[in-house]
Amino acid sequence: MQVLAAITTPFGADGAVDLDAFEAHVRWLDEVGLDGLFVAGTTGEGVLLEHDEVEALAARAVAVARSLRVIVQVGRPSTGATVALARRALAAGAYGVAAYVPWFYPVTPEQVRAHFLALLDAAGPAPAFLYNIPPRTVNDLSPELAGELARAGFAGMKDSTGDLERHKRYLEAVDRSFAVYTGTEPLIVESVAAGATGTINGLSNCRPELFVALREALAAGDDVSGLHAEISALKDEVKAEGTVPGVKRRVRERLAERGVDYPAAPRAPFT
Repeated sequence: MQVLAAITTPFGADGAVDLDAFEAHVRWLDEVGLDGLFVAGTTGEGVLLEHDEVEALAARAVAVARSLRVIVQVGRPSTGATVALARRALAAGAYGVAAYVPWFYPVTPEQVRAHFLALLDAAGPAPAFLYNIPPRTVNDLSPELAGELARAGFAGMKDSTGDLERHKRYLEAVDRSFAVYTGTEPLIVESVAAGATGTINGLSNCRPELFVALREALAAGDDVSGLHAEISALKDEVKAEGTVPGVKRRVRERLAERGVDYPAAPRAPFT
């Protein structure tokens, strides 16, 4: 099982991205032993970031991570903007790029296909990933289209539908070379048992050791019921607080133990 943190983005008092606090966070996650980072995703407030900021975050993560694979979420409502940001992220050294299903305006499956094929072409030899989170994007990615895009050359996908049956349908639509990650922490154990590659999630930002322990316990065939219960309880706590603010507050507390002043406020107008 692989564990990637959908890493948060810190903003200073002036509203700008705090790259030094971000670097300290990356270094900590690297030391704990995660497998990678997912930069500028939902937990990272990626849709509130300018292209220059996404590129800067990608470059800083790549520069300081020793063993973390850096995937950058580059999805924008327009295909042209998505392609342009993908090229910038890869030029900054990212291992791969991912993109939401096109969002805001309703689109047809044919338009979704064309959008993702343009991203795949822009990525060239670098791995490209699909990202489906329909509660945020309005539009959805069917298992059938995910399977078609997998055969076209996509390396994997992040499934944040929160629907285990849908997740299993994605797994049935692709072969084992296509990496399927769940974004829903309480579904990790069932997801991996069904054949998923692992998880890209927000809670790994603040409790990375918990997910490393789960990864190791699953690999050893140990009982994971206690870890699963702890993760599920943490998910409920954070959701009640508001996922992004709740995660960022806990990151601030953990990094304070390392002498790092991590600003936890989300970017306006999000609070």
